Amino acid sequence: MSRRSLKAEALPLERPRPILWPCVAVILASAGLVAATELTIAAFSSAGLQGIHERNLWSMAISAGVITGVTGLLWTATNRLGVSLALVSAGLLFTSSLHIRKLQLIGRPLLPWDFLEWRQVTSLAPTLLPGAGTVIAILAGLLLLGLVVAGARAVMRGRPRFPLPVPARGGLAMASLAYLLAITFFQHLPLLPKAFMRFGVMHQVWDQRSNFQINGLPLMMLWNWEGLRLEPGSAYSAEAVRSALGRDVEPPAPVPEEPVDVIIFMAESLWDPTRLGVRLSTDPLPFLRGLSATHSAGHLISPSFGGGTANAEFELLTGMSASFVPDGSFPYQHYVLKPVEALPSLFRSAGYRTAAIHPFHGWYWSRDVVYPLLGFDAFQSLADFADARLEGPWVSDEEVVDRILRQLSDESQPQFVMAITMSTHGPYSLPLTGAEEVQVLGELSPDNKLLLTNYAHKVRQTDRALERLVRTLEKRPRKTLLVVFGDHLPMLGPNYSLYREAGFLKEPWTDAQRERMAEVPVVLWSNHALPKQDVHLSMGMLAPRILEAAGMKPHGFFAFLTELARNVPVVRSDLLKSAAGEYLPLPERDAAAPAPGSPAEWLRRYRLLTYDRLVGDSFSVTSTPRERLAGGP
Repeated sequence: MSRRSLKAEALPLERPRPILWPCVAVILASAGLVAATELTIAAFSSAGLQGIHERNLWSMAISAGVITGVTGLLWTATNRLGVSLALVSAGLLFTSSLHIRKLQLIGRPLLPWDFLEWRQVTSLAPTLLPGAGTVIAILAGLLLLGLVVAGARAVMRGRPRFPLPVPARGGLAMASLAYLLAITFFQHLPLLPKAFMRFGVMHQVWDQRSNFQINGLPLMMLWNWEGLRLEPGSAYSAEAVRSALGRDVEPPAPVPEEPVDVIIFMAESLWDPTRLGVRLSTDPLPFLRGLSATHSAGHLISPSFGGGTANAEFELLTGMSASFVPDGSFPYQHYVLKPVEALPSLFRSAGYRTAAIHPFHGWYWSRDVVYPLLGFDAFQSLADFADARLEGPWVSDEEVVDRILRQLSDESQPQFVMAITMSTHGPYSLPLTGAEEVQVLGELSPDNKLLLTNYAHKVRQTDRALERLVRTLEKRPRKTLLVVFGDHLPMLGPNYSLYREAGFLKEPWTDAQRERMAEVPVVLWSNHALPKQDVHLSMGMLAPRILEAAGMKPHGFFAFLTELARNVPVVRSDLLKSAAGEYLPLPERDAAAPAPGSPAEWLRRYRLLTYDRLVGDSFSVTSTPRERLAGGP
């Protein structure tokens, strides 16, 4: 009797708790989390809470469903509702914090592939957040580790407060997963695209800032997980590529009898601060300005602002446009996975020695992996700059000039050298040292005056190093071409604060304003006579001009770029401009059936050729360079 009663007490029968009200609570909590996330982001944005009015309410409802779906999956996996909500809340807090900081720095939203750049972010964190980068990284890691440990302990110990019966767990998991997949891949499902369009819900992949402003952070992030896939834009085949190329695939032109050494000098954040209209005590770029008056010069349209040097490199070296990859992604990181025909490979196949010089980590932007695929024989990175002179926290441009001249000292074969500097990199908010040569005489706020003083001093040092390089190259008996340009405009304060205070950037944003905020100086100098030309085109379209200046006739895709520049010289993710000076609507880039010879038709061909060369079958590339790129004879 006693044993039976004890057994009955040990195994009491409990009625299963209804799960309807916990499910309703999850939906309401998810809606509250979405609202709190968007309100917090808006509160820290330049527009303040006014910006929240731009959100599409239907997008917010879908976002609440996304958070509900993620919580549902965690609930079914852990059988712990409280733990699931805590993990989702922490994830939203962490993601929105990163998003707010990125908006404050460069005015662009956080994107999924930003998490793939964790080494880049952590290496620059101490300069973007002086003294706090390491602490923030450690705290974030400890927070995530603590949540994982707490969640694991909660699953292993105790009884769940809101347990899910096995059939309910399976049903909730399937429903949550089905919803998330349907929302993620809605464009590939029948009826959903039209239904979403009817309510103004669309994935604006061409403009991620607007994409976030309308759809909010959770929905934008979810949709962009699919965004790394490239599309050719039209039917893809060998015949379609040959048609887009406008000519048969042809081998490179023969090398001139007297080869020209080529030096590409990409100066970090090089820009002319006198364009701000703020009075300075002296010209910070007197030598570069003098070169511009006597040699081919003008402006290149950079694909990025305040960062993203890798995309500027990609465009210049390959001739392809970063505007055809998802906004915010980087071909160096995501697409250059095989040999790509580019300037280094063309010069190497012509008998040149090809070298890259950059005084920063070799793994940054995966350069140590990408450079051999582009045709570089050698790469000197930060590891090769032991005991180098510094300008602030970075290796000085004088050291880079020394490495260029050392590379050119071997005259056994012609040289193609690309040097990317670092000394003009931010931050520009460090305390003044008293050695600044350029003083700000115009009226500015103290913070912006500090930024401009530091930046003007940095570019003055670059100008001086550049002068020493040119004076040395002038004495060389070998023909030499030097191409000098900036990769992008400097990031002068959060939310373009210095540009705004100086009146260089004015609201509202127009196409002309976007163009001004992308223009970087460029000069093509040589120690032998070359015709002087004005330059105003996208960075990728400079490649054929470099080939021509080196005495090598552009062929194939690079000949196509020459023709493209005569029709649509500016191609950027947020800007299109015809040779007639007309700004074109962005949908021109995706026109389904453009008229022959129209700007839209040129863009269709450019996009198809970019796809072919980057991720396609390389029908537009000659066999000989490909064999040499792959390491053949």
